[in-house]
Amino acid sequence: MDIRERLLAAFQVEYQEHLEVIRKLLAEMLARADGGSGIGQLDEIFRRAHSLKGAARAVDLGPVEQLAHRLETLFARLRTGHTKFDPLVASLVMRTLDMVEDWVGAFAGGQNPPDIAPSLAKLEAFLETGAVEAPSTPVAPVITVPAELEAAIAAAASPPEPAVEAAPEPPRAAIAAEESVRVRAIHLDRLLRTSDELLTETMNQRAVTEGLMVLDRQLGESEGVWLRYRKLAAALAHDHGDDDRVTALGRMGEELEQRFRQMARRARDSRRRQQRNGWALRQLGVEFQQEVRDARMVPAESVFAGFRKMVRDIARDAGKMVEVQVGGLDVEADRMVLQGLKDPVMHLLRNCLAHGIEGPAEREASGKPVDAMIGLRFDVSDGRLAVWVEDDGRGLNFARIRAKAVSQGMFNEAEAADLDQQSLIDLIFDPGFSTSGDVNDLSGRGMGLSVVRETVTMMNGTVDVRPRTPYGTAFRLSVPLSVSTQRLFLVGCQGHVYAIPTEGVDRLHRIVSEAVGTVEGKSVVCLENRQIPLLSLAHLLGLGETAVKVSRNVVPLLVLKHGERRVAVAVDEFLSIRDALVKDIGVPAAMGTMVAGGMLLEDGSVALVLNPFEIVETFRKSGSIRVLTTVEKPAEKRVPVILVVDDSLTTRTLEKSILEAHGYVVRLAVDGLEALTRLRAEQVDLVISDIQMPRLDGFGLLQAVKADQALKSVPVILVSSLEAREDRERGLALGADAYVVKRKFDQKELLETIGQIL
Repeated sequence: MDIRERLLAAFQVEYQEHLEVIRKLLAEMLARADGGSGIGQLDEIFRRAHSLKGAARAVDLGPVEQLAHRLETLFARLRTGHTKFDPLVASLVMRTLDMVEDWVGAFAGGQNPPDIAPSLAKLEAFLETGAVEAPSTPVAPVITVPAELEAAIAAAASPPEPAVEAAPEPPRAAIAAEESVRVRAIHLDRLLRTSDELLTETMNQRAVTEGLMVLDRQLGESEGVWLRYRKLAAALAHDHGDDDRVTALGRMGEELEQRFRQMARRARDSRRRQQRNGWALRQLGVEFQQEVRDARMVPAESVFAGFRKMVRDIARDAGKMVEVQVGGLDVEADRMVLQGLKDPVMHLLRNCLAHGIEGPAEREASGKPVDAMIGLRFDVSDGRLAVWVEDDGRGLNFARIRAKAVSQGMFNEAEAADLDQQSLIDLIFDPGFSTSGDVNDLSGRGMGLSVVRETVTMMNGTVDVRPRTPYGTAFRLSVPLSVSTQRLFLVGCQGHVYAIPTEGVDRLHRIVSEAVGTVEGKSVVCLENRQIPLLSLAHLLGLGETAVKVSRNVVPLLVLKHGERRVAVAVDEFLSIRDALVKDIGVPAAMGTMVAGGMLLEDGSVALVLNPFEIVETFRKSGSIRVLTTVEKPAEKRVPVILVVDDSLTTRTLEKSILEAHGYVVRLAVDGLEALTRLRAEQVDLVISDIQMPRLDGFGLLQAVKADQALKSVPVILVSSLEAREDRERGLALGADAYVVKRKFDQKELLETIGQIL
């Protein structure tokens, strides 16, 4: 690409920005209710016209430079007060901007640009006389005016209000454009992927932290084991009268103890640093991803600025007179979302021109204004991007839709007559369905609206069609503001985790199995006095065994919504709500568009993200749906955890072997203090403790457990060599659930005691 081509490509972007800002500021000036001069807006408009002139000169576009130069002169006079700003002046400026847009569009498309002489003549006439020639009724659509301008021009034709004293002019404030820098979209996409990988790495760091915690604990336990081994070895050597070996064991023991302490200290320090670093990494990852998301947010005008001209050109070619109203171009959304909406919006606008807008003669005969209206509007509603495409044309012809459905064999006449309005609206989105009798450049093949729904559905969005008052049709597209992070509700089904965007979830219910009814061979449930169709998620996804696994005869239900439709989906369990990055993962074709992507779980596995709106559509289109069946889950028997506390390695090993052989999970502690730490760190169902131990003995442990509100319900069995009656009475008085004497230790007795307690 040579230098001129690069300059022209840059100009294509820059000139659209200048035109949109001028249009927006003109609308703001006309909407001012305080009587101020709007000098700040005029300053920015003048600067934009000057920049447009310079940019056109740089790429040698003389006609655009001439028009921009005249506009610059006009705005200069408005700034100095030599010329009064009113709706007619605004209309002249808007028509000139349309001419600039038409000229550049034709030039860029390799066509013959329109003649700018009439526009230059009108500008020159105004600059000489100060009078604006009222626009005549156009033969073809050339006027593009926002709604604010239309209202202001109408007000200008009304009788003037009595003069009142003007309010003091507010301080002159320049309107400064935000500093910005152009970044290639591919770089932002790479940054988003990098941020996702960074968050994935933070999940791995959690596993590292947990491993270091286990290592820290094991080193502490190993040090205790070594101390007891050293004592035992020293005692054995002493009993044999080998003082040299006792001395050698002492030195070796001290050296190993020192090393144990050093390793334990380093492991503890490493674990603490890892915890801090892992937390900081997670915070930075979240912030980084949010910054990338914000950087990807661009105004709608960056994608849809040229649609105003496109509609005017298509209307002109079709011989229709159209006023295009565009609003909300400053609304920001993810660039990929806006790009994804480009084709659907174009299809809808063409559909409005083809099916909705009548010719001038037909409109006049029906008492409508000769100039038709087509609107394109963007706004944010409930955290989602809403796009409105509307017209004031014929509206939907439900009689023709019914007749077409019958002619295509979709229904017989009796069935078609029973279809409600929403069902008829759904038909126009079916592939190949068209009420147009001719195939032309605008319509007739019946694929446009099908593409619209399919594309929007793949974006986790919806398409609604509504009659417009007093006439016409309004299409509303609703999609997520961002393709990256979404709020998801996690559910369990057949041992798998699935995620559903929360905007598609209406309610959550838990019902008894008997509340499920059957109507015409299909499962339904009555919720809030409304009968709702019901099916299991397993059946929808074709997971083989499709019965819902219920617990205590209770069925968890998600009520999904799409417009006014509601369907209930039965799952095995509700899990949690998460904000997560949804990624395209490529799914089996059998699942169709019900799978919108995947999200990464903390254990590294992937959960499929489902499209709730497509699930609702699957219900609508399904001819035969299996009756819901339920299966009671087997009771999940939790294996009891028993904590054995004893300073004797032999005793701990013996008791651990006995208990594990009978199916219990066993945890070990060498004294009362370590036992308390374990009790506060994890769930323990029973404590078996010795009494005579260093640091904190069994009586002290028992007293501490019963004094702790969180632990006092944990049963404690004392197993001790102390068989004096007073020791037994003391233990039971402190709250022990049983007291077993080691001399009389009987494995069967201990197991029976545990069984009775648990």
